[in-house]
Amino acid sequence: MARAALAILIPLVLGASAPARGNVQERTDLPSLLREIRAEVVSIGGYPGEDFARGEFFLGEGDDDTYKTHAVGILVKDDETGSRMTIVVSRLEPARDDPRVKYARDPKTIVCAFSPAEVALARSDYPPDELGRLLPAVLKAVVDKKALLRSPAAKIRAISP
Repeated sequence: MARAALAILIPLVLGASAPARGNVQERTDLPSLLREIRAEVVSIGGYPGEDFARGEFFLGEGDDDTYKTHAVGILVKDDETGSRMTIVVSRLEPARDDPRVKYARDPKTIVCAFSPAEVALARSDYPPDELGRLLPAVLKAVVDKKALLRSPAAKIRAISP
């Protein structure tokens, strides 16, 4: 009887935590993920006078960036030879005297080049299995920030003095 209860309970407990991670982290097609991240960052748009697209994002649980654990900077530069994207992920460490202030520590870099036919990973401080877990989270952070920037409340805040 106890075994049957455990057999039912374990999938329920694991299933309850799976949606937060499950579908996003099951994707391991790294070139596809990198193309999607690039497309999302480019669609957010650049700043006036810059010939590249860039964005700053945060990884971690919840909607409040205050409690995020990692900072992500993404730079996309297009030129006549193709497109290059650099992703820098840093761990956020609270300051000793003020935990609201966080310092970026241990930056790790991913650099890739895009052509119509392929995505070439030029450099990665992450092994492939870690990239398979990291890139879906980066894509989610970019999509979430894009949605926030497109929200009516964000447009009102941008207009207000």
